[in-house]
Amino acid sequence: MGNYQVLIVGAGFAGSEAAHRLAGRGVRVGLLTQSLDSVMMPFLPPRPPFPKGSLLEAAYDPEDPRVWAFHARAKARLEAQAPHLHLFQATATGLLLEGNKVVGVRTWEGPVARGERVVLAVGSFLGARLRMGEVEEEAGRLSEASYPDLYEDLLRLGFRFVEREGAVPDTPTTPGYRVRYRAFHPEEWEEATFRLRRLANLYGVGLCVLEGDYARMSEEGLRLAEHLLRELG
Repeated sequence: MGNYQVLIVGAGFAGSEAAHRLAGRGVRVGLLTQSLDSVMMPFLPPRPPFPKGSLLEAAYDPEDPRVWAFHARAKARLEAQAPHLHLFQATATGLLLEGNKVVGVRTWEGPVARGERVVLAVGSFLGARLRMGEVEEEAGRLSEASYPDLYEDLLRLGFRFVEREGAVPDTPTTPGYRVRYRAFHPEEWEEATFRLRRLANLYGVGLCVLEGDYARMSEEGLRLAEHLLRELG
């Protein structure tokens, strides 16, 4: 699956934004997602204002705010960053370690993905339970599986978590639902550097460390990208 300068697990708003900015500056980025059909897919149509110069801003079209159309435009802009950006589908099941240093992730499919720096941008998908009416399933959002193996691996490595809950309202095409999920305990994460302190070369961004809307996640992705660019020199 390649060896990247930065490997990002999760192609939601924060992960995609960081990958897009890094690749645009010439960094070799791997962007791993469980589903290519849900890359930067919003629950509801995004509404401005957006961070200036962001992928979120570039993919927005007031003439066609549909979520699927927004997703298609964002995904096309990410793919246009090749060869610096490799967007690929796989399910991360655990961290790949060399001593106390993270050097990649294992995947359910078998091959490992390696990165000099590894970013977890896994949103609401750690230890996630989705509830819709009386039905409950293991999912991070409607029809999308969570990361149970990755979550168990992080627990084995000693990471601590807090429970959070998000709600998605009814739309004309889908019923509303609630998701309970785990986010890294605030003491595990260093906000200024995005580092997950327990292991070297590991970072966290997005809903798995902070709460916020699309614009906040976009801002955090851009902030992470600028921090990593400084680290990479």
